[in-house]
Amino acid sequence: MRQNNFIQKRLFIFFLMVFLMVAIGTITAEGSREQSEKLDITVAVFKGPSGIAAAKLLGDNYQPGFGVNIEYIVLSSPLEAVAKMTSGEVDAVFLPVNMAAKLYTKGPRFKLAAISGLGSLFMISSDKSINNWIDLKGKTIYLTGKGATPDYLLRYLLLENGLDPENDVKLDFSAQAPQIAQLIIAKRAETAFIPQPFVLQIETKSEEAKTVLNPQKELLRIRGGEQEFPFTAFAISPKLYENRPEAAAALTEALEKSIKWTLKNPVEASLIIERFGIMSASIAEKAIPVSGIKYIPAPQAQESVEDFLNMMLDLDPVSVGGNLPDEGFYFGK
Repeated sequence: MRQNNFIQKRLFIFFLMVFLMVAIGTITAEGSREQSEKLDITVAVFKGPSGIAAAKLLGDNYQPGFGVNIEYIVLSSPLEAVAKMTSGEVDAVFLPVNMAAKLYTKGPRFKLAAISGLGSLFMISSDKSINNWIDLKGKTIYLTGKGATPDYLLRYLLLENGLDPENDVKLDFSAQAPQIAQLIIAKRAETAFIPQPFVLQIETKSEEAKTVLNPQKELLRIRGGEQEFPFTAFAISPKLYENRPEAAAALTEALEKSIKWTLKNPVEASLIIERFGIMSASIAEKAIPVSGIKYIPAPQAQESVEDFLNMMLDLDPVSVGGNLPDEGFYFGK
């Protein structure tokens, strides 16, 4: 009897071990199958200053693993990407902070993964009478992106300095930043509100034009705080952060490394930037130190992002989608 009990116990243990091995094998197989099913992701980078941050990602054709395959594309402007983001053709993208907020609150629920660039807009002019914001009264100011961040920011700063953007100045959106730079260099325009590296390009080639007003400093004066306003967001789609959160985190960390490497290696980075058609190497090399590229993970950026979005919300609720995004907007929280 005792021997039979011993045999039964041994058989029970044996079958239990077999059951556990089968169960573990099934779970492992399911996990392997899930990871082996490739998830194709498209990351959009734009020509101009915002594309500088992605130099290392592009140069290395960075792939995060976790069953994710990334294709990088270079587009002309954020507006070109909106339809692709809505249709699911673009899954990660560099774009203005308020546009990222709008695409979260109104759909398709893109989250802010990180800030990749701080404000790099400046008022440049060959008009020597401009020393303060109030001196802009009666002037024509060239800028890009009607309804975009530069437009909203300039209107806010004008209003805060007692000027009516509709009546006291003329805002001219007829040219893109490279053309505006050429207009000022050729003395066919006097004043512009444009980002780096075009400011640097103008100051290098024009004997008269110079930076006359710094909107970053003015915004800090008005609203307080110590950090320049967040300008460029790196946003990710539900397809990425819901299906492969580990890959989303890895891609965001790789962006941090890309930015640090680019700032330390402007010559090598500028060659990559030119190869992908973002801007010429000669301009990129000079632009890298002054274009405001900086990595701030979403949780750490939340306070400054909310302040900036509140400013835009007060100015025009449409600019951020009608209301501030909730906590879910910040990836990693």
